[in-house]
Amino acid sequence: MISMITNAHSYLRLSLDDVQRILGEAARPVPGDEYGQMNDLTSIENPQVFPGTLYLQNGSVVLVRIRREAMAAISPAELREIFGGEAVRLRSPAGKQAHLWVWADQGVASSVQGQTVHFLEVFPPCTQSEYEARIYREPPRFIR
Repeated sequence: MISMITNAHSYLRLSLDDVQRILGEAARPVPGDEYGQMNDLTSIENPQVFPGTLYLQNGSVVLVRIRREAMAAISPAELREIFGGEAVRLRSPAGKQAHLWVWADQGVASSVQGQTVHFLEVFPPCTQSEYEARIYREPPRFIR
């Protein structure tokens, strides 16, 4: 798990050309994408090479999102152990009962519900307020 997170961090700030070389020919960039509050992104992925989506802005990777399937082997307790104690908790877009745990100073956020880790975001380290202003988008109210 640590190696996947380290691998995700290594993608940050790479150019689209560099990412395409790593992900291979099957990876096709999708311009005009968005993530959270970020707009006009280019997304790119190749699940055979890396279990997530890379988001580029102004020509370089600004965020990596690792999918739920790749997070199945890790527990929320392990996340706390890896990233150190309690994270800032925000509402998660993954569901009414899920929380987004944010370690902004380490460039990591993860959606957690019970013992399930829905996804993990990796981004350049920043302050909590920068994360909330630049990346996080408050999800709409969930109705049961």
